[in-house]
Amino acid sequence: MIGASVLIAPASSLLSHGRIVPRSARDSNLRSSSFSTGSKPLLTPASSRPPASGSPASPSPSSSSGSSQWKPPPPPPSGSTAAYRKQSRKEWLLVGVAGSAAAVGSWYYWSNIRPRHQANKAAAAAIAASSAPFSLTAESRTSFSIPTRQAQAGGPTNKVISTLTNAEVDRRLTENQRSTRVDRPQGACLVARYDTSSVASNDPIEDKRAEVIVERDRAVADNRPSSSSTSPVSPTPNTATGSANGDLCFFAVMDGHAGFHTSTLLSQKLIAFVALELDKVFREAGEYAEIAKAKSAMPSKLWRAIVGGTPGAGPSTGLDGDPEVVKRAIAKAFRGLDKEIVNTPVELLKEYELSLASTSSSSVSSESGAGNTRSLSSLAHTIFPSSINAAFTATQKSAYESILPAMSGSCALLTYIDSARQDVYVACTGDSRAVAGYWDEDSGKWEVEALSVDQTGRNPDEVRRMRAEHPASESENVIQRGRVLGGLEPTRAFGDARYKWDRELQGRLYDAFLPGGRASTRGPPRGLETPPYVTATPAVEWRRVGETSSSPNRELRFIIMATDGLWDMMSNEEAVSLVAGHLAGIKGTIRSSELQSHTFQPIDKLHSLPSAASIHTPSSSAATTASPTTEASTSVKTASSDEQRELAVSKQHPLSKGPETLRTFQFQDENLSTHLIRNALGGANQQRVAGLLAIPSPESRRYRDDITVNVILFNSPASAPTQPQSATGAQSGEGSSSSSSMKAKL
Repeated sequence: MIGASVLIAPASSLLSHGRIVPRSARDSNLRSSSFSTGSKPLLTPASSRPPASGSPASPSPSSSSGSSQWKPPPPPPSGSTAAYRKQSRKEWLLVGVAGSAAAVGSWYYWSNIRPRHQANKAAAAAIAASSAPFSLTAESRTSFSIPTRQAQAGGPTNKVISTLTNAEVDRRLTENQRSTRVDRPQGACLVARYDTSSVASNDPIEDKRAEVIVERDRAVADNRPSSSSTSPVSPTPNTATGSANGDLCFFAVMDGHAGFHTSTLLSQKLIAFVALELDKVFREAGEYAEIAKAKSAMPSKLWRAIVGGTPGAGPSTGLDGDPEVVKRAIAKAFRGLDKEIVNTPVELLKEYELSLASTSSSSVSSESGAGNTRSLSSLAHTIFPSSINAAFTATQKSAYESILPAMSGSCALLTYIDSARQDVYVACTGDSRAVAGYWDEDSGKWEVEALSVDQTGRNPDEVRRMRAEHPASESENVIQRGRVLGGLEPTRAFGDARYKWDRELQGRLYDAFLPGGRASTRGPPRGLETPPYVTATPAVEWRRVGETSSSPNRELRFIIMATDGLWDMMSNEEAVSLVAGHLAGIKGTIRSSELQSHTFQPIDKLHSLPSAASIHTPSSSAATTASPTTEASTSVKTASSDEQRELAVSKQHPLSKGPETLRTFQFQDENLSTHLIRNALGGANQQRVAGLLAIPSPESRRYRDDITVNVILFNSPASAPTQPQSATGAQSGEGSSSSSSMKAKL
């Protein structure tokens, strides 16, 4: 910059010309010079120009002392000063902007980027510190990193997880397990034992279960003929005859979502609602009295043509032996309970609004008289008051408690077993699943049958049903991305009133009964036009077991009931093969492909996997297992140590499934439900099991769901006890219990 060059020029350069320039001359030179960025320096050093001839090389003292004292050059004229100041402002503005940008960038780096780098670096260091290769023993902890579910601004994006030890894994898997032996006289009950277990992912767990076994208070109407003969059925361990009326068994698992309130209520009321409706069927009361009259007045063939059913359910068997009537009763009970859940808040809202309107009307009459009216907005505020900073009335509190099961939701799976009739019913609302394991004596192998179908937006039948129930204009919006209105995955569920109430009703309910009003909860789903979109009506399946079934040699040995948390990680075939292998007495590890091959495609009967001879005492199965079972268990090739090492090496992360061909199951749990859950989480790959169980909520929900399993084991003629056994648990430890039967009006 020119001005700066002039001001910092050395004082000696001003004397380098051999003479002193008069002040007037300097001023004239300055005025005549151009003060622009292209101007040359006003003074040049002496070294840049040779001295004039005759001039001394250096100034003499006399000349120096006789000259006036030097002063800096005067400022440029007014026009040049404006240009100079303008340029200075631009330069300082650029410096200020650059400095501010640098300051902001530094702050952002130190407060946001650097902490994340440090957290990720710490995660990598933790993993590197435990760089020992993954093993199947999981005796030592292994660390791994997962992305956080909701990373906060400036916080770490990853979380370091330490796997559980073997002892911690076993404690988590067995803390909720129960094994119950049904201690009943011979032939009184089809169920021999049932094992239950659950592992939480949500906090608190949203899965629930319930089991009830009751004794009939009346015998069956008559003995039905079998499908292969017209003679009465001879007494067998599976047939209740004589003084025994037979037991009625109810098993239910509930899979809640958006909270645990609905599933909790179902665990308390679902079986009771079904039992109450079945009691009407047994007594032929109410609407079932008219059905009984119509059934007795027409031939069985005509009845079956109109109502449906099978040849084994004729007019003389009573309504409780007619599968179509029983299925209708179960479905009605499901709908009735859901109606209570969804409509109870609505009825309380009506009472609340009438009470407030009555109070408001009396207040207007007493204070203002008939001629003075209050504003419409003021009246509306008294009917639908804001709940913010307002004390709840008793009605509001009860309504708030009742609205919670309606706002959350739950799937439900119910198995009902009539021991005297040898009938099994499975009712499914949602995507929990029941799978049956049959042993076919003729072919010498196990067979798998799904007793329910997942009812979700990915089921083509459910998509067609829902589109048919709504206007054609909503055809593309009813199911979006496999979900109801793009939000809810199951197409059938209890509760979920957001998909059953209209928009206006939802707003009134939320404003009246929720703290914070409608702003405190999720609003109606987008695209809600013609509710309801979700129903609790179940799909009910019926199967007959024992000698009266269509295939007497195909014997039902067990039913697996589980929430979708199990089926997300395991196929029907894998689950049945695991239970079949467990009943056969397998211990240790075995390849999944090897186990399924021996279960469903045996070479011969000696190499198949029939169930154990006694399922009453699984802890002593080695002593009570028949010889074919022992041969089967020894003929199965378990996974070798080399194969296990190959499986371990294939794992690059504790959560990795690895190749399906290397999937290996672990047989170590006595409880069948715990056995299924362990193998769903990883089986012999103990690092995977330990890793999945170690992830806390809510991050765990991205990797696994709540899992609840109930395995029901049936009595078989070959293994039925000759006399009642003592009521001892089927399994040692706190997980054992005994089921007692009680009289009921059924």
